[in-house]
Amino acid sequence: MASLQVPLSVSASTVLDVNGNGQVQPGPQLAGVSWSPSNVGIVVTPVSTTVVSTFKVYNGAAQDQNFIGGTYTGDSNSSAISVPDMHPGSVITGVWSGGNPGATATMTLTGTQNIPGPS
Repeated sequence: MASLQVPLSVSASTVLDVNGNGQVQPGPQLAGVSWSPSNVGIVVTPVSTTVVSTFKVYNGAAQDQNFIGGTYTGDSNSSAISVPDMHPGSVITGVWSGGNPGATATMTLTGTQNIPGPS
């Protein structure tokens, strides 16, 4: 079966808890669809003048062996990432720590996605 390759741009958001922590886990949901993310961007709004969150990204669950990157400026940043093709059931986990409680934290994955098409 042939597939169609289209741009990937998927965002996931969370509201940071009272400790400034939050987590998102986007991943492909539709059978036959795969993602090849090549970049992750993050933003927290509103920006605090007193605290700046840290951010870590994982290929899968938030476990040390899955760590693929992070930043001490988790309120606004972007980075190239390299992960194998993602299929339904797989996720990229973004974790914020020590940020602005009540702020909205958003992670955006960009790259390509493959969608099944006619033969």
